Order: sequence, then structure tokens, then C-alpha cells
Amino acid sequence: MKKIVVLLLISLLLIGCNGKNSSKGIEKETSDSKKYTIGIIKYVDHISLDAAENGFIEELKKNDVDVEIIEKSANGDMSLTTTLAQEMLSKKVDLIYAIATPAAQATKNVVRDIPVVFSAVTDPVGAGIVNSIESPDANITGVSDYVDPKMQIEEFLKIYPNIKTFGVIYNTSEQNSQVQVEKLESALKEKNIFLVKVGINTVNDIPASIAFMSNNIDALFAITDNTVASAVPILSEQLLKNNIPSLSSEEGQVKNGLLMSEGINYESHGAQAARIAIRILSGEDIKNIPVEYNEINHKVVNEKTAKTLKLDLNNEIFKDAQIIK
Repeated sequence: MKKIVVLLLISLLLIGCNGKNSSKGIEKETSDSKKYTIGIIKYVDHISLDAAENGFIEELKKNDVDVEIIEKSANGDMSLTTTLAQEMLSKKVDLIYAIATPAAQATKNVVRDIPVVFSAVTDPVGAGIVNSIESPDANITGVSDYVDPKMQIEEFLKIYPNIKTFGVIYNTSEQNSQVQVEKLESALKEKNIFLVKVGINTVNDIPASIAFMSNNIDALFAITDNTVASAVPILSEQLLKNNIPSLSSEEGQVKNGLLMSEGINYESHGAQAARIAIRILSGEDIKNIPVEYNEINHKVVNEKTAKTLKLDLNNEIFKDAQIIK
């Protein structure tokens, strides 16, 4: 009888232990198997914004975030950004990643209850996306891609010290571009350098813009303008025909033919936005997350363009640069 009692007690203990282990296993499985749906709204497809998207997705993978991505591009159509934001709302995604100012503006205006993280936005306050850098609106924050042009200009002048006039092409409809042109003009005035500004509406305006400027500028400064970025191969070709060097705010345009940049790497920029998204998905209140500025700038030089312009890549100024083949 005693043996039977002992065996019963052991059995009960084993069942109890297995039950606890089983319960813990279910809890762990539930925690680890949480899958999120993230909607990505990209204003237009070009090398820089594509990199911001890829960097975001790769950073999520790197951190083992189980996620379904719904990606939509407005193809440069500002009116379509609102439709895409409404579509994401109807799909009840867990978070929206808005790439570029028009996408972030539209999402901010449509979405109220879903967290929104943006990137590739130069002036989120001026664009009406957030109330302030330190205290954004209730459901939106992100990463600004503003880069102070002063340092880039100083580096460029070490190669071309006799430059008296820069040119800039920008889309007059993009608020982020207008802000950059103002900052650029102010920085150049400090150096007694004149800025020739040409506003455009579409990519088709770029060849005529270069033809107009070619006899009036010593160099071109390419800001992070989505319309210009979409046509950089055309822009680069026209500049080289006229032997005009170029400086860009971000490296994607250098990969597509402009001379050099010490600015945004949009792959890293997107990864930075993803780290904010992960904090939100992990339960951190978006109201407590201020807007961040881009963390990493890269110096890059296009080898083919440099050789066409007869520059010596052994120059000290290129010592720490990544040479784009």
C-alpha cells in the first residue's frame, strides 16, 4: 500500500512539472511567434529611397523581427500618397514606415491610431509632420536626413578653390527642397559664392536646366530632391559634357554619376528608422520618442566621374573616401 501511495505521489509530481514546463513553452512560443504587419509607403522609386527601404527591412531581419511587409510606391504622384495611406489604414497594419516628405505628410494627415515612422524627411517641423523635434505628434516620429552643407562645401573647395558660382536644381513643389536651397544659399554667402537656382516641375525639365546653367556655374550642388534624384544619370551626363564638377548631399547620387558626397547613406538611414520602429513594436510609447537626425555620413567619390574631370584620386582629400567603381 505504501508503495502504491509513493508511486501516485511521484506521478502527480511529474504531471505537475510537465504541466509547468508545457505552460512556459506555450508562453515562450506565443511571445516569440508574434508577427507584425508593417506598411511601407514610398513617395517615388529611386536609388536613395530604395536604399532607405532596404536598410529598414534588413535591420528588422537582423533583429529577428517576424514581419510581413506591405510595400507601396506613389511613383512621384503626391495625390496618390493619400490613397496609399488610406489603404494601409484599411489593412490595419501594426506600423507604417513613410519614406520621403510627401509620403510622411499624407500619412500624418490620414492616420491617427497607428504608429508612423518616417525617414528621408529634411524638415519635419516645417513640413507640418511633427510639432517639434523633441515632442512629435501623438503617433508619428522618425529620422531627418538634413545635412549641413557647410562642411561639404569646405571639403569641395579644397579640390576646386577657385569656384565662384554654384548651381542647384530643385522641385518647387517639394517643401524639403526649398528648405535645403535656403540653407545652401546661406552657407555659400558666407564664402562669397553665388548660387544660381533653377526650379523645375518634372524630370523632363532637367536637360533644359543644365543647358541654361552650363555657361553660368562653376559647379553643381545636388540636394536631396526626389525629382532630381530620379534623373541623376541624365544630370551627370549633361554636367560632364560641360566639364562641370558636382557635389551631392547623399551617396546614392554619386553611385549614379555625380562626383562626390560626404552626406547621407540611405541604407544606414533606413536602418536607424527601423531601430525606432522596433522600440515602438516592443511596447515603447511613441509619444516619448523624439525625432532623430541622421547618425552616419559617408564620404564617397565616383571614380569614372573623377577621371573624366581629370582629378587625381591620390589627392589627400580622397584619402578616407569610398571610391565608387
